[in-house]
Amino acid sequence: MSSCRHSKFVHFTNNLAEINRLAQSNPEKLVSRSDQHYHDSIHALAAKIVERGCRVVLLAGPSSSGKTTTAHFIRDALEQIGHPTEMISLDDFYREEKDTPLRPDGQHDFECLDALRVDCIQQCIGDLMRCGSCEVPQFDFMKHTQSPQPRKVVLGSDGIAVIEGLHALNPRLTQEISSERIARIYISVKQDVFNGNEELLDAHEIRIVRRLVRDYNFRGTSPERTLKMWDSVMDGERQYIAPYKHSADFTVNSLHAYELGVLRTPALMLLHGVSEQDGWVGEEIRRLSFALMLFTPVDATLLPPTSLIREFIGGGLYN
Repeated sequence: MSSCRHSKFVHFTNNLAEINRLAQSNPEKLVSRSDQHYHDSIHALAAKIVERGCRVVLLAGPSSSGKTTTAHFIRDALEQIGHPTEMISLDDFYREEKDTPLRPDGQHDFECLDALRVDCIQQCIGDLMRCGSCEVPQFDFMKHTQSPQPRKVVLGSDGIAVIEGLHALNPRLTQEISSERIARIYISVKQDVFNGNEELLDAHEIRIVRRLVRDYNFRGTSPERTLKMWDSVMDGERQYIAPYKHSADFTVNSLHAYELGVLRTPALMLLHGVSEQDGWVGEEIRRLSFALMLFTPVDATLLPPTSLIREFIGGGLYN
């Protein structure tokens, strides 16, 4: 079977002047065109997955890349072309805290691969490939323990499993399994945003803005904590994602042209409320604030429930 490695990602509008022009003249069109462009790229990806005869899809991406919502989009696109699809999250394979590896400072390392039950993941992928069914554990994040009853996943003759998570591309998960019918996908913001010829926000900073809003809305995390954690988040990406992203068969670009117009107001409110503005945190607050002020606001009510950006502001079909 032929390989599609390093397939080119889809480029989206990333010029401030063009984004603002559309946001001012026809924000509804900006939103609908951006969403349609993204969904078209996902449907094209689903068709390639089916063409390759894949049984399992592994989807990985860094923090705030939109992988959870995109996994649902891929499932929906596969089902629309006649392939019933099951979703599996690697988060359900977490070890209990007492069994989690420790960092050199003695703190639990929840970011490393061995924070997950790797042998159980291998077993599940192998069972899906061999017999089309497996038992998936269920992790109770309120109690930080495994639920006693696993979830039975059964694929029909045309069924496909979409498995998403930070470590989904790590080769240890499939080292004993033939890759013949596995599709590997890497998702992230793949473009910077430019003001003329000058970089206004790089792809990492766009994800910071997403995470600031999401973590405050849904995880009770202050903007100070989100910003202070970002170095460790990036360090985890360098260790656990970057070495394997080039093994992906397909790359998905999750940038949406309107997103910074939507995130502008809540992100600025959070940034302006940060009391500690020294060092790197202060520099980043000033840089992000300056850049966000340049975007024409886009009313969040224009976003449909199927917008990927709903993952960060709420009201989405899959929140």
